[in-house]
Amino acid sequence: MPIYFQLTSSSLPISLESIGNQWPQPSIKRPHGYPYYHWLQTEQGCGEVFIADKRILLTPGQGVLIAPFIPHTYSPVTEWQTNFATFKGGIVTDFLNTINIQSYIQTEDSTHFSFSDWINQMIDNHQKNALTDSDLSVACYQFLLYFHQNKPQELCHIPSEQEKYLLPIIHEIETNYAEQLSIEILAKKNYISHQYLNRIFRQQFHKSPYQYLIDFRLNKSKELLISQPELTIQEISFSVGFQSPSQFIALFKKKTAFTPKQFRKLYC
Repeated sequence: MPIYFQLTSSSLPISLESIGNQWPQPSIKRPHGYPYYHWLQTEQGCGEVFIADKRILLTPGQGVLIAPFIPHTYSPVTEWQTNFATFKGGIVTDFLNTINIQSYIQTEDSTHFSFSDWINQMIDNHQKNALTDSDLSVACYQFLLYFHQNKPQELCHIPSEQEKYLLPIIHEIETNYAEQLSIEILAKKNYISHQYLNRIFRQQFHKSPYQYLIDFRLNKSKELLISQPELTIQEISFSVGFQSPSQFIALFKKKTAFTPKQFRKLYC
């Protein structure tokens, strides 16, 4: 029952926060959810997942992808063995928003794609040191493609003309988010106008590049609030790129309905 954490660099657009298989699954209660997208699938036996007032029964091959910070519980119905994977990265939320996942999505292995085979293969490759960080990030992207009626070709298609601009800018944002980035400078570095950059971001992510940057910074701040309770709100504010704690607190509360301090108390 191997379990691994932080398999890929956190600077990548999509990274694998944890993965495991052949896990004897105990009961879990998460009244405030989990910080990342969480895939849970039955290998053997049967378990039940409760999200809001919905009971989801998971038999072998069936799984559920749960969005971050969604309260949920799960427990065995019979002796229960599971596999799981958790995904993080600024592009993950925007990517999965294209299939309108609000709290969870349920699916299962099929002849078209096996989630359990993917997890087993990733663990095997990791144990053999057979994948680079970028290879594994691409594999995570492919895994997530299959959450739209098993028709990945219809999901999140980026025209090649846009792709050559979007991908390096996304990488720049998600690598250097703590710096004082300017959308105008990002556009200029990639030899396009900021108007064109704004247009292709809205076409792909339904938000401006500035909002993408703000959302990514807020997601990074959530990770720090939970994982590093010794950091002050001011330290977190500056470390994720906000110019002042007051700006950070105002944007955080607007996005989550909590102040950073209130949010931290939910988990620490």
